[in-house]
Amino acid sequence: MFWAFALRLGQAAIEASLTLVIGAVVAGVLRRMVGPAGTRKLFGRGAKGLFRGWLAGMLLPVCSLGVIPVAREMRRAGVPGGTVLAFVLAAPLLNPISFLYGLTLAEPTVILTFAALSLVLSTMAGFLWDAVFAGAGEAAAVEGLARAADAEPSPAAGPRRVLAVAATAARELAGRDLAFYAVGLAGSAALSALIPFGALQHTMHHSDRLAPLEMAALAVPIYTAPLQGMMKIGLMFEHGNSIGAAFVLFALGVGSSLGTLAWLATDFGGRRVLPWFAAYLALILGLAYTCDAALYDTRRAEADHTHAFDDYSSPFPADSTGAAATTRAKLAEKFGPLEQPAAVALAALVAAGYALRRLDRAGRVERWLTAPPPPAAPGRAPSRWAAPVPGPVLGAVAVAGLVAFSVAGAFVYYPERKQCLTQMAAVRADASLAVRVGKADEAILHLEELDLLVRKLEVGVFLRTPGVTAAQSKAAEDLREALEAVRDALIADDRDGARRELQETMEPAYRACRAAFGD
Repeated sequence: MFWAFALRLGQAAIEASLTLVIGAVVAGVLRRMVGPAGTRKLFGRGAKGLFRGWLAGMLLPVCSLGVIPVAREMRRAGVPGGTVLAFVLAAPLLNPISFLYGLTLAEPTVILTFAALSLVLSTMAGFLWDAVFAGAGEAAAVEGLARAADAEPSPAAGPRRVLAVAATAARELAGRDLAFYAVGLAGSAALSALIPFGALQHTMHHSDRLAPLEMAALAVPIYTAPLQGMMKIGLMFEHGNSIGAAFVLFALGVGSSLGTLAWLATDFGGRRVLPWFAAYLALILGLAYTCDAALYDTRRAEADHTHAFDDYSSPFPADSTGAAATTRAKLAEKFGPLEQPAAVALAALVAAGYALRRLDRAGRVERWLTAPPPPAAPGRAPSRWAAPVPGPVLGAVAVAGLVAFSVAGAFVYYPERKQCLTQMAAVRADASLAVRVGKADEAILHLEELDLLVRKLEVGVFLRTPGVTAAQSKAAEDLREALEAVRDALIADDRDGARRELQETMEPAYRACRAAFGD
């Protein structure tokens, strides 16, 4: 259980690192560049504010934990509570990378419907808060927050404004936000360690009418990054699982976490948040059962088991050995070239924030950064670095840059066809060798990596061409099923069966997949 907890905690922390950095930086931009008045104007209030909260959330690449610093800054600036909640619930669900992934690996109609329903969910949740649960003193509290935020000085134009963004992001990240992150990640890891290995492989069937309810019980405490969540939804579609359960995973597993709920209870009041969240959960379940009836593809055969939820249970069988070595190997595999810069940036921000909090408790750094600049000497031209660019313009440019970063990141994360096929060839060779010599743990790691590369191949082709053909999609799905068959045999300690599946199923499927993608 210890190593299961350590592995799940490390995997989730690596997945979350980039979105945590983005959330902290966006919060710093709102506070030091856009300013409280600009933030209120950006998000608005009323029905327009609810829609803007949903739209802004869908554009920013953050997760259910990375959304906390942005929402905290919105709350501090005096944005109405319903708009803040609409943003909190919408932001983790879809971003350019996960949306493209979902369009490729699940039925586009399902993903587009989920995206549309996210608007219904987030705006209805915000409306319910404003109309029913906010309380009589909410409007006065929001006005008080706005007045206090407006009284805080803003940095003048120039390099100090950029430094103020970094200082604010670091200091806030190392404060309460870090505690909420810890609650979300540690709570999710603890639940995964408690659920026995393979206990979820025969759940969430379409024929099980309780599947959406079972998924709700699992999804509320579990942290799922947007990309990983979309991958699981794709697997559920492939295996003919409950579409209702998939929607619950989308809305709750990706859209919230224990850390999110802890922040909401702290800043909005637990007595109001709990009944509001119960109403939100009832709305999700109602939509889930509607989706199950309307969107399920009856042409798909329902698989008797699935590995979609393996990350939500212990990674080690009860009688397994070498858990420490496997944990290190899986974390090293997870900590790839794309994840390392984000993790380093997160660690640097936390370290800087901790130093500011320990060495500058009085906030002298921020006071210096926000102090009015000394008057320019007579006859001296003002510095070009101090150009009076309005704060909202800088904020809009920063947000647009993040969106552009998400789009560029999609092309980096999903390499072009030839590069992906080259990587697949190397991983397939390592997997085949490990299966043949009987190194089960090593083989499973390589098979999981090969499975991910097959998915990246599909999305990479989808991004760069008119689309993935039906033949390509079928070949990729057949290869993933073959990989799953080999992995099942290895997990069951049937090494002869794994070698037979490798030779008779996986190898032909691998060759057919390469041929379908034009190798």
